Amino acid sequence: MGKDIILTESEILNTPNDYSLGELARTKYWNNKEGLKGNPDSFDVCVICGRETPYLRSTHIDDRIGYVEGSGQGCYEPNICDKV
Repeated sequence: MGKDIILTESEILNTPNDYSLGELARTKYWNNKEGLKGNPDSFDVCVICGRETPYLRSTHIDDRIGYVEGSGQGCYEPNICDKV
């Protein structure tokens, strides 16, 4: 599963060179991947089925049920996950 990033026409035209454009694309990718751009007050979703969980993105992983380090938040009740 990949992450999509969007570069606007104005971002492309206002970037001085291809090196800087690559930096911009890479920064947007990592911000998207790490969830830095996402709202910390929004609810996290299951990485398997995509269903919203009861945990906020800002909730520490030690306070969650179903979180797998390196993978992300799974369903907090495995028997309700659509894909398992």
